[in-house]
Amino acid sequence: MLRFRHFGSTLTKALFRSAWLVILFSLLMTAASVYYAFNHLSMRTSRNDLVGTDLRIMRLSEEIDREFGSRDNLAVVVENSNPKHCIQFVEALATELGQYPQQFREIFYRVDPQKFKHWALLYLEQKQLLELKDKFSEHQKELRALAADPRLNRFFQVVNEGLTRTMVGHLFTGFLEEKPEKEKIPDLGLLQATLKQLEISLAGGDAFDSPLKSLIPGGMTDLSQTGYLLTENDKYLLLLVTTRQGDYTETAEDLKLLRQLLDRVKARFPGIQAGVTGPGALEADEMSEAMADVELASWLSLVGQMLLMILFFRSLKRTLVQGLVLVIGLCWTFGLAALTVGHLNLLSIVFGPLLLGITVDFGIHWYSRLEEEQGPDLRCTRGNLACTITQASPGILYAALTAAVSVCPLIFTGFKGLQELGLIITLGILVNIFACLVLLPALAIVTERWPPGPLEVKCADQPRAFLSLRWRRPGLMVTLGLVITVLGGISLFHVPFDLNPLHLQNPRTESVVWEQKLIRESKYSTSYGAMVVSGAKELPRLAEALKKLDSVSHVESILSFLPSQVKDKQHLMAELKPLVTGTRFAADPPTPSDPQELASILERIRFKLERAVESDWDPEDKPAQEKLSEVDRLLLRLITLLKQGANPQTAARLANFERKFISDLHDQWELLRVNIDGAFSPPRLEDLPENVRQRFISPEGQYLIRIFPSQDIWNPEPLGQFVRDMRSINPDVVGDPVLLYVFTLAFRNACLWAAGASLLGITLLVAFLLRSLRLTILALVPLIVGTSLTLSLMWLLKVPFNQANVLFLPLILGEAVEYGIIILVRWQQEKSARVITLPAGTAKGVLLAALTTAVGFGSLMISGHQGTFSLGLLSAVGSLSVLLVALSVLPALLRLLRENSEPSLPKP
Repeated sequence: MLRFRHFGSTLTKALFRSAWLVILFSLLMTAASVYYAFNHLSMRTSRNDLVGTDLRIMRLSEEIDREFGSRDNLAVVVENSNPKHCIQFVEALATELGQYPQQFREIFYRVDPQKFKHWALLYLEQKQLLELKDKFSEHQKELRALAADPRLNRFFQVVNEGLTRTMVGHLFTGFLEEKPEKEKIPDLGLLQATLKQLEISLAGGDAFDSPLKSLIPGGMTDLSQTGYLLTENDKYLLLLVTTRQGDYTETAEDLKLLRQLLDRVKARFPGIQAGVTGPGALEADEMSEAMADVELASWLSLVGQMLLMILFFRSLKRTLVQGLVLVIGLCWTFGLAALTVGHLNLLSIVFGPLLLGITVDFGIHWYSRLEEEQGPDLRCTRGNLACTITQASPGILYAALTAAVSVCPLIFTGFKGLQELGLIITLGILVNIFACLVLLPALAIVTERWPPGPLEVKCADQPRAFLSLRWRRPGLMVTLGLVITVLGGISLFHVPFDLNPLHLQNPRTESVVWEQKLIRESKYSTSYGAMVVSGAKELPRLAEALKKLDSVSHVESILSFLPSQVKDKQHLMAELKPLVTGTRFAADPPTPSDPQELASILERIRFKLERAVESDWDPEDKPAQEKLSEVDRLLLRLITLLKQGANPQTAARLANFERKFISDLHDQWELLRVNIDGAFSPPRLEDLPENVRQRFISPEGQYLIRIFPSQDIWNPEPLGQFVRDMRSINPDVVGDPVLLYVFTLAFRNACLWAAGASLLGITLLVAFLLRSLRLTILALVPLIVGTSLTLSLMWLLKVPFNQANVLFLPLILGEAVEYGIIILVRWQQEKSARVITLPAGTAKGVLLAALTTAVGFGSLMISGHQGTFSLGLLSAVGSLSVLLVALSVLPALLRLLRENSEPSLPKP
């Protein structure tokens, strides 16, 4: 301590001679730091920047991005409540986005079905082909009758005859002892579809929808509704957008423009529910909100700390001086961050409030000692300033070094995001040592109205006790501290670690809302694994192996755009071919159908269907009541329209519909014939659209496989299983889930390692500085008991650790030990302090330091970003917890130590 007193005396003389020179130098450095940071400090929002580019997995990811392009960073999600309406909306949105090619470089929402028109049957499932074959077999009589006589009257006559045979067969089997196989009532799908279109036509409508859709899958008969990107359950329609992806600013600007265009198009389509998500949207939203919140939190932190200091010191001047020192120190830190790192990431962006929360303590302890030296005097003397510089500097320097050691281990975690955060805060603490021990005294010398007087005086040696406490039962307080410590040890095993990054974000953010909707309602995620295959021969084997994994929902590759199980389908096509090629339709009927005759036929059909309803059919044979009711309504309506002989338009409308009906039969049948012929010459990779090939085949001939999870991979357990399953197929798999898996594990392990290293480093440093094992243990008391109290509160309030608030661990280590050091250095230096245990000036400094730190950290709680909020919450709770221990349990231990070692000293 004698060396510090000599150093303090030398520093005091130098500052009184060169105070203005120190201030000028500091202001010049501030201006240079601000200028350099403004021009060289950038923002990086990707989680990839947190892990580091030296990892093999990062190199593999970058190689895939170079070969295949970094695509689909934004995704527009549309609730598919009304397919036709939603498709119109997506087409309109795509048109709007197409007007901004510089911002939206690729828009992918549909594979052009026209290129696959002649192979449409091959893209059906085998089950659908079997159903098609069965339906054609069942309706052969109607179709052949139409081919022979392509009039509506003949079509409905055949339907009526089929119903007659079915009814007679059903009644006749009741008289047989050995019942043969009963005929089932014919499928009413074709009849219902034809009646519906006929009703529209006779009512004067022009719309026409092919009745053959009831037999042929709609994708073949109406290509306007096919080829769109849908989730597996058809719940959502997707439009994938690739933006510039240069830096955070560009992505945020493109996202803002996309949402503006989306709102503009939604205004034209009432009832449409749509939003934007995707990796780029999630990152941009998180960064935008975090930056805005942290900027506001920094100002609130500074203002809140200033108000507290005004309240405690009752001096606006000293508060402004302290605030100026904090701002200057923060500016220096920004300059150093730009010089040494060059950018801020998702973690290091919060360094401002954290640094303010740490470094504000130094000036508080300095001014608290000055206030104690000044005593009741209205004006501060040169001697008071000299004593403050000499007496307060050791404790502040020790506390600052301890704070630096507490965050320094972050630099050596191997986790890039934490390394950068640790480096910036460590450098910030070191430059703030100069700001507090040199710049602050220089400003005090210039601003304090000190009267003439000697520089070397006797310093105050009769401090007042904190709140006049007499500590009559210190053992009770120590016992309470032990109980809290035990509870904290138990709580440690009951406070979980939440590694879900979505839980860090504001749950009301648009990208988070729609990402959660996709996961919850369609088991679809915008994040997927990526795997590269060198040759096309290996592609089918890997794709099939991946599809068999329980953690995989579906697999996308270039093979996804080619028909599967081609040989089996070709076998079905061979069976279907005679049913199609054996029937040929004429282009037009020789004479139109007679309305009255058609009405008579429809009446007979209606009569038989009414009997069908009343018959005792087996449950599996009885047609659906809804379909029968609809057909009955249509028949009744059509019979009425056809019998309106007074309406001369009926015959003309019937003839017009008949021409459309027969023309449609001819066209659809020709399409079927072409499809069956094309099935034996299936599409090849060369036949696929260029935009599809570019997505999955690189210029070097590499093939990309995308693997989508079947569960919510934002949760760590499904994520780990998904990554392990993919790696069992190919260890070199990459993609956002793999990076997230590596990130979460590395981050958790890095934080735990940093906390352990900080504790060890702080312990060694305190032991070196205090040169006493007993005092070293005492200095750790606020840390141990205060952290235990924090853990107990976390358990009680069900607050988990997460990737954001875990940062408070190494930070709270330094703060807790700081309070212990400030108290113990004073206790060690001055016998008068040992007599009263805790001087009021020291306690006031600790109290104000803890409150300002709580405000500095607590200002982060204004953030809607849940990670930032939780960091502010736990840091504030931790600060107040260690404060409580520092002002209660530690003094109680010191009282017990004094009673045992110095019993002869008088008690206050």
